[in-house]
Order: sequence, then C-alpha cells, then structure tokens
Amino acid sequence: MKYVSNGRGAIPLISLIALLSVSLTVNLPGLAVSPMLGKLSDIFPHSSQLEIQLLTLLPNLVIIPMILIAGKITSVRNQTAVLATGLSIFLLAGVLYLFADSMPMLIGLGALLGVGCGLIVPIAAGQLSEWFYGAQNARVLGFKSGTSNGIVILATIFVGWAADFSWHTSFCVYLVPVIPLLLLPFMTNTFIRKHMRESASTSGTPQAITTQAPAKKFAHPAVILAGVIGLYVALTATSMVFTYYLPFTMKHYGLTTSQVGVATAMFYVTAMIGGFSLTPYIRVAGRTALYVCIIIMTAGLLLLGLLHTMAAYVAGVLLIGLGYGFFQPIIYNKTTQLAPDKALSTKYFSYTLAGNYIAVSIVPVFVELFQRIFDNHTADFPYFLSAAILGIVFVVGLICRRSFVWRTGKE
Repeated sequence: MKYVSNGRGAIPLISLIALLSVSLTVNLPGLAVSPMLGKLSDIFPHSSQLEIQLLTLLPNLVIIPMILIAGKITSVRNQTAVLATGLSIFLLAGVLYLFADSMPMLIGLGALLGVGCGLIVPIAAGQLSEWFYGAQNARVLGFKSGTSNGIVILATIFVGWAADFSWHTSFCVYLVPVIPLLLLPFMTNTFIRKHMRESASTSGTPQAITTQAPAKKFAHPAVILAGVIGLYVALTATSMVFTYYLPFTMKHYGLTTSQVGVATAMFYVTAMIGGFSLTPYIRVAGRTALYVCIIIMTAGLLLLGLLHTMAAYVAGVLLIGLGYGFFQPIIYNKTTQLAPDKALSTKYFSYTLAGNYIAVSIVPVFVELFQRIFDNHTADFPYFLSAAILGIVFVVGLICRRSFVWRTGKE
C-alpha cells in the first residue's frame, strides 16, 4: 500500500484519492443546465423567464442553508453517514434528471440537487483538514480546489458534446457522485486510523482530533473568522462577475456564443492550475501572496473592461482564474487554522463556504444596485466596479497587514 505524508506521519494514498474525489461534485450544480438554457426555452416554450432562471439559481440557493445544516449536524462519528446521504441524494437527482419531461420536474430536481450538494460541500474540505497538518494541509487544500475546478472543464466539454445527441444526456454529469460513493470505504475514520503511520514525534497523538488555532491577543476568533469570510465573499463576488456579464459584453461587441464558452472555460483552467501549484506559489510570494492574487485579478478585470477582442477576454479571464485559484485554498487553510480542534473543521468550513455561495448569488443584485447609484448601465461597468472594489480591499489589506486574515507564508 502506498502512503502520502500528512504532516505528522502518513496516510494511505487511496484515502487521499478518496477524500479528493468528494470535491468532484461540489461545483457541478447548475452546470449541465447553463449551456442549454436557450434550448430548454425552446423545448418548453410555455415556460416563463423566471422558471428558466430557476434552473441555475435554485440549486445554489438551496445549497446555502444546507451547508449550514451540514456543519451543524456533522460530527466525527457521523461524518461518513452525512456524506453518504448527501452523495446518494445528489446521485438520485442525477438519475431522475435523465427521465425529467417537464419544467416543474426540472426545477424540483434542482432543489433536490442543492440538498445533496449542500450536505457534501463542507465535508469535502473538512475531511481533508482533519487528516492533514501544516504545509501538507495547505497543499492538499490546493489539490481540493484544483480538483473541483478541473472537473468543471471536463464536464463542460462533455455537456457540449452530449447536448448534440439529447438534452437528457447532458445530465449524465450529475452521476459523478458514483466515484466518491465507491471510494467511501477508504475515507472512513476506521480505515484511515487502522492503516495510518504516525511519526515517532507524534506517536500516541490523536491525529485527527486536536490542533491549535492561531493565538490572538486582541481579536475574538469569531471576529477573525468573519474577517476571513468577508475577504472570501469580496474576492469571490468580484471574480464571478464575469460569469454573469461576459456573455452580454461579448455579444455587445459582436462576438459569438461559442467564443463566450471558450473564454469562460479559461477561468477553470487557470483556477485549477493555481490550486495545484499553491505550494510553490506561497514559497515564492510569501507574505505578499494575497496581495499578488488581488493584483492579478484586478488586471484581468481591467482587461475585460478596456479591451474588446477575443484575445483580451481570454487573457482577462485567465488572470482572474489564476488569482482566484491561488486565493481560494489560502482561505480554506485559514479556516482550518481557526477551528479550535480538528473535529470542528467541517463546522467552520460550513460558515466559510456558505459565504462563497452567498457571494455568487448576490453578484447581479449588487451590480444592479451600483448601476442605479451611478446611473451607468454600460457593458463595461461591472468590471470597473469589481476592479474598484478590489482596489479598496487591497488598501484595507495594507492597513491590516499584520492581522491573521492577511498573513501568509512564514512569519
């Protein structure tokens, strides 16, 4: 049996693969439907615009409360059972999608999909944090981010190909939970504890139970966590603005729908690269890691707003994805450090990841509010607004550079 270091010994490689396989599911809700919204409006011509929009919005809206519920009900003892339940619900929705023949059924299955995914999301990160420590924890959280973004690339390609045969076939992407369900026995506490190897310096230590949160003299842990979530919400909302507005911007400047798909896919390519290369990035960037992420993302947003060629759009989205790919696992690692013990990792991740889905959901409302305030409805406004917000966040980061929220690398 092959092993991988967990920072205090080693766990079976098959267990790491099993733990990462859960992340294959977390970014999928809404994916199979998004490229087909136009086609579905033709298939169901009597459906309202609201019903069409609910196909992508409803899963994410349901995921938010389910993430918080998962964090509340999950413990070390029942974590596998909650995960198995979430994966099973997700898979059931995927199977039923193949037989859906009405708009109300598609909308209802979207809600069911959100229930299953919401139970999975915090556990996907929490389980990894329970078994890995220090630099190894940051490394595998980077792998987790890379895995969840990488599957989107493959799934997008599949959906585009499958839609040519049958619109039902595209929903096969929601059968991905079969993989972590088959690997479930290798990620249980019983299996990992039985086969893990402890280093001599930590022999006898309950590896998956205890860790120390960063010592803070002047801030309550809840305040620090709120700061981490606030930073996550700000950077997620500003980076995701392109997913809502780039199709309209590219159409406004005479580009095609297929070109929109290519540009959007670039985000997940570089986000995946950023996640898998987090360790060398932190090694090079050190204390400036978060600031560099913001600079990269701001440059990408300015490209989208200033230059209106296909090359500029692809470059802009590549930069946004790269900055976000580095940033996301850093936030995951900070969440791990804030948890008072390893058993509470999933609960803390539920708060952070709920912030992520809230950020994604509020983007259009937020942008529309500022469009009205500034009376500016141009195609480029969302990108300049997001770049300005990132500039403000950057300044706040400089002021608070000694805080836990902004520290990275060796201190």
